[in-house]
Amino acid sequence: MQSLRLFAAELRRQWQQSWSYRFDLLGDLLLWLISFPLMLVLFAGVADGYGRQEQMAALIGFLVWNLTMSVISATTRDLVQEMRTGTLEPLLLSPVSPLLLFPLRVVAAFATQALRTLLLGALLMLVLHLPLVFNGAALAVLLLTVTGALGMGLLLGGIALVHKQIASLIGVISLLALLVTGALVPLNSLGAMFVVLKWVVPITWGIDALRAILLENAGWIMLWHDFTWLGLSIQAFLFVLVGSWVFQWGLEQARRDGSLAVY
Repeated sequence: MQSLRLFAAELRRQWQQSWSYRFDLLGDLLLWLISFPLMLVLFAGVADGYGRQEQMAALIGFLVWNLTMSVISATTRDLVQEMRTGTLEPLLLSPVSPLLLFPLRVVAAFATQALRTLLLGALLMLVLHLPLVFNGAALAVLLLTVTGALGMGLLLGGIALVHKQIASLIGVISLLALLVTGALVPLNSLGAMFVVLKWVVPITWGIDALRAILLENAGWIMLWHDFTWLGLSIQAFLFVLVGSWVFQWGLEQARRDGSLAVY
């Protein structure tokens, strides 16, 4: 019950914050509604055979990247804001474990950002005439992918607790994720390098699996036979485990240094 109350409170806070910054939301939507179709036009101009299938693959990758990176950056931004305003230390002195509170914050941020990404995706599909219909397998892959991103968010949160301002690091990670995950252009032709990227970068495997489901009609059994379900589950578990450990390390380091209330 306590977890549900905390989640409801965090969800309400995230929603109120998003509504307060609704013009920022509008600006973000307009940015991608203009720039993403322009990117597709550019790709079509420089690559032969860049057709509807390739555009749908790019849209899938972009939406997953937009969702996961927005959740990761929002989580770290909340921590930095708490430190800047001096409210982080009193928050951590509450009887609620930080390893319960902050994952719930990440999940609440995901729920809020999912609505924004859903709206953006619906508008892009309408503008580009690219219909995508999600099914149960696609949603399961997306949840496993976001779970891995949650672990990455905790990892970066632990770094932020120690080093305070890491906005530039988040920016670099977001840009690299757009390039090396195959979000815009599938990287299956890279062979062994692609396998490495699938294990190291939490959203690469998820994007590839979603394309297989939505564009190639891959089902639950096919994804079981090619070890996608097993691999995504192991990857999500490892990222959450490592992320939780780094977050706990950062928290203990900041407490030991007395820097929780220092920005």
